[in-house]
Amino acid sequence: MEWFSPGSPAPAGSMAYAGSPGSLSAGATLLRLIERARSVDEVEELLLAAAVHPEGAGFARAWLLRWDAERDRLSQVRWAIGPAAPIPLSECVQQVRGSSATSAANGALDAFAGSIDAARLDSVSSAAWSRGGIALGAGEAGGRPWGAPARGAAVIHRGVLPHALLVGEWEGDDRAAQRPGALEGLRQIAAAGLDSLARVAESRRRAEQIAAVAELERAILSALNLAEALRVALRAACRGTGASGGALWLVPPGLAPRLEITHGPGGERETLGRALQALAQQVVTAGRATAIDDPREEPLVPAEIAGAVAPLALHPLAAYGRTLGVIAVYGRIAGPAAEPQGFDAADREFLELISDLAALAVDQAQRFESQRAGEQERRELKARARRQDRLAAVGELATRVAEEARNPLASIVAFARRAHRDLKEEDPHREHLEVVIREAERLEKRIRESFELAAPEPPCLKVESLNALVQETLQTCGETLVRRRIRLLKKLSPDLPPLLLDAQRLRRVLQNIIERILDLVAVGGRIRVESRKVGEYVVVEIAHDGLHRPGDMLEELFEPFASSRVGGNGSGLAVAQQLVREHGGEIRLRSEGEWSTVLSITLPVPDNQDRRRIGRDRRASRSDRRTSSPGR
Repeated sequence: MEWFSPGSPAPAGSMAYAGSPGSLSAGATLLRLIERARSVDEVEELLLAAAVHPEGAGFARAWLLRWDAERDRLSQVRWAIGPAAPIPLSECVQQVRGSSATSAANGALDAFAGSIDAARLDSVSSAAWSRGGIALGAGEAGGRPWGAPARGAAVIHRGVLPHALLVGEWEGDDRAAQRPGALEGLRQIAAAGLDSLARVAESRRRAEQIAAVAELERAILSALNLAEALRVALRAACRGTGASGGALWLVPPGLAPRLEITHGPGGERETLGRALQALAQQVVTAGRATAIDDPREEPLVPAEIAGAVAPLALHPLAAYGRTLGVIAVYGRIAGPAAEPQGFDAADREFLELISDLAALAVDQAQRFESQRAGEQERRELKARARRQDRLAAVGELATRVAEEARNPLASIVAFARRAHRDLKEEDPHREHLEVVIREAERLEKRIRESFELAAPEPPCLKVESLNALVQETLQTCGETLVRRRIRLLKKLSPDLPPLLLDAQRLRRVLQNIIERILDLVAVGGRIRVESRKVGEYVVVEIAHDGLHRPGDMLEELFEPFASSRVGGNGSGLAVAQQLVREHGGEIRLRSEGEWSTVLSITLPVPDNQDRRRIGRDRRASRSDRRTSSPGR
């Protein structure tokens, strides 16, 4: 037996492609065919055709076993039989393709149809495999898996790693001297073809990556929203790495990663994305990328999806020292060159580039949103400032008018009451004076409210029961409710805590609100009053089913001097709103189902509790200083 390692020269005068014009022609034809090959399968078919061609290695029969690095075994993928009559190499290639496509084959060739451990190869095949070159020799009796008298074997490399083992049988010794050179020539040409395919695949991958990056840059700089830009980023990451699927998470401040976008086969991509949530959280916590060739060995990947996401690579979306999200790609799409499993350094470098661009897109969107919110806030502040200036001017004018009208109005009320007392019961003018007195008193009340709104007095706080204040207010309105046949639905919660309140002012708040509601509710209508505790707040709701006229704005009810009906204004609700805010609460308006208007008064419990109960009792006894003095 003789063997040759890679790069060692074959015996002089024994190169099959350097001896005769026919050999040179076959070698040139094989080179042209391999240059046009578009896949590993085509290269292997050309190799087998040349192996059984008389102007090639001249095998009577040949097998090609591909190396499976993950299983550490050799598996038969194709075989060929030499032509019965001399034919061109191109026709021999067609015969090899036809024989590989059909299942009807020679029984001897089908004797080995599985996989075999490299350690179980016979002497010739084992010698070629161990040396990484070629080997020739006679087969042993009963050798496995081949037992022909004269055989040759050659290891085909793809880069620095073995790709396949070519094994063949010769019949006769008429060209024995040319066999080593022919076999070595085939090995080198096949290796060159595989390397060429690898370079072409790498060029295509780089072109895909460049196109994907260009598409992502256009998406980031275009008018697309963030969701569309991230969708383009994930699609570009899968496209550039040859991944079959992917997922992208965003990290809200202080929260766990939230799955935003998935890519891949429909029906399972969402499930796979959610299953990788724990691993995405780990990447966010660690702040660095991770690549996993075998997810079955990763405890954070569920066992039921480990096969579907192999291999797996995750990279954080980081910008300006902040982790904004995570992008993951998984699985590989089999390309024409049958790329090896796992994401290599070039894939991880490309994924890092996509992650950086996606992170910039997220950061840019957040900054734009913050800027837009800031501009909106500035516009609102300017509008509020203009409104405050207008209200200040109106309030100043109203105060001066009220000051001037206060004394004459008091005189009108006083003289009207005196005249009313002097009139007899049957006098027809008595009713007219009652109208004058009632309207003058109402006007006096509005002027007093205006003064309260313009110059409120400091509150007088005391521990009060809010339910008791509501009950007192409803009792003062009881006559009106009965006279107008208004149905009162009352539900006061008994578990309301006592609050530190200005009872007089809060009672005025409730009176103003109920008076306002009574003006809106028709005869026979309904009013609902409810109190309850919600978390750290106490809520009092007053609702009515009066008609809501089209065009009325609920927020205008709190305008200090906005006229809401003939002969009246909305200053009562404006005063109520101001008084509630002094208690740390707020008033809100809304419509809800059958209730046209629901007015809610919300008061915080912690800020209104009796401050006298907070902290240590000052009257607690203190230790005598004399007892703690040394020497006592």
